Amino acid sequence: MLELTARTNQRLKITSHQVEILVGCLLGDAYIHPRGQIQIAQSSKQFPYVKWKYEELKSLAYGLPTQVERFDPRYGKTYSQTRFWLRQFFRPWRTIFYPNGKKIFPLEFAKYVTPLSLAVWYMDDGNFSEGRNIKIATDGFDQESRERLRNLLSSKFRIESTIHKSGKLRISNNSLYRFFKLVKPFIHSSMKYKIP
Repeated sequence: MLELTARTNQRLKITSHQVEILVGCLLGDAYIHPRGQIQIAQSSKQFPYVKWKYEELKSLAYGLPTQVERFDPRYGKTYSQTRFWLRQFFRPWRTIFYPNGKKIFPLEFAKYVTPLSLAVWYMDDGNFSEGRNIKIATDGFDQESRERLRNLLSSKFRIESTIHKSGKLRISNNSLYRFFKLVKPFIHSSMKYKIP
């Protein structure tokens, strides 16, 4: 159980289970706003998965998930997202995860990375090419963070990986079985297509 404070006397209690999910989200698609809110967002096609996250984290949230449309000028397409926000208590986490304005993976959060965290990270940002390999998007992190994550997987879970030239983390073939064994119990029913 963690407790965060905001202003003078407001407190927010976060269970260990919620911390594990949040760390997985922050490894994946979540964003901490400078004011301290965390945005949890996915494509609207993945609404059941977003709803599961909301149910797990609703004691920390501002309101219900909402759908937003975003135009991406790079591709000339409009994308639909479902998102919700966690309350404004995470400013200390913002300082740790974004020390220079760019997201990193901080070593002090390694202790919170569990099989549940790995599963959330994989559901957010990973894909499995049947019979080939797992790649997890880490291209949003700097090289030092990618190496930290690779070392963490090896030392804590005995999962070997490499950093692809694209910046993605690739789970080695000899670690696929171990990886899937760890994450499978936590994979949401709508995400079963990501496991063999």
